[in-house]
Parts: sequence; C-alpha cells; structure tokens
Amino acid sequence: MCRQSATVCLAKSPSRQHRALPSLAERLAVLPDPRRRRGVRHPFVAVLLVAACAVTAGARSWTAIGQWARSVPQETLARLGARTVSALGVRVAPSLSTIRRVVGTPALRTPRGGSRRSTSGLRPAERVRTPRR
Repeated sequence: MCRQSATVCLAKSPSRQHRALPSLAERLAVLPDPRRRRGVRHPFVAVLLVAACAVTAGARSWTAIGQWARSVPQETLARLGARTVSALGVRVAPSLSTIRRVVGTPALRTPRGGSRRSTSGLRPAERVRTPRR
C-alpha cells in the first residue's frame, strides 16, 4: 500500500492498459533479422536495444553510440541481451561497426512494400530539419 497521497500512487503505478503493452524488446523481436546466419555473433534485438539505449542516453553520433556501448556496465548489457564470451559470464557489447551495419540496413529504414510516407507520416518536403552544429 502506498503511504503517499492517492494521486501520487496512481501516477506511479501503470494502468492495465499500459501493463498490457509489449516491451520494446518484444516489439523489436518481431522484426526479421536481415543478416545472414554465418558470422552472426550478437543477437539482432540486443544490437538494436544497445543503439536505442545509447541514443536515449544522449548519443548523437555513431562514435558516441560506440563509446556508450563500450562503457556500459555488465548488468546493463545482461538486461539488453548482449552475448556472453566466457564461462565466467562476461558480457560483450557489439562493436561500433556491428551497430552501424545492423542499424543501417535498408530493411530497417523502410517497411517492405511501404513508402517513406507511411513511416513518418510526412512528405519529404514537410520533414523538420534540425540545424547541424
């Protein structure tokens, strides 16, 4: 039972509707892995989750995503599904080149049979452009 006011408790606890929504990992698991089986070392969903978490943490470039992946703690890598290397259970994050190759695949940019309009909801001329620094 919550010791605070009822409004705070309602704000903290998720509603039934939100509990029924699948997690990001479950949604990404639905995507087909565009890579060939040979040479795959990191799970597809783990690579996408590492990239998404790095961007959420503030990474704004490929290099920053790679640095975030290298510096993240072991328990975070375990929660993201990174692969283990040794019998000791040491987790290894995907390298920058792996993240770039997986995230940059054309299969992830545009859905099959769809157009760019269906992914963003805006025509190319209507997209908001952010200034470069």
